[in-house]
Amino acid sequence: MRTIDDYATQVAEVTLELMEDTSDWVLTDHPTSGDEYNAIHANVMQLAIEKMHLQTKHDSESII
Repeated sequence: MRTIDDYATQVAEVTLELMEDTSDWVLTDHPTSGDEYNAIHANVMQLAIEKMHLQTKHDSESII
C-alpha cells in the first residue's frame, strides 16, 4: 500500500516538471541567456514555491 509520503513525492515530481516548463514559457521574452537566464529561472522557481507554501499556510486568504 502506498503511503502519504509516496503520494506527496509523486505530486512534487509532477509539479516541479510543470513548473520548469511554465517558467520557461513565462521567461520566453526575457532578454537573457546562459548562466544569467538559468539564475533568473531558478529565482522564479524558488519564489513561486515560496508563494505556494505561504498559500497553503494561509489557505483561507489569498497571497497571490
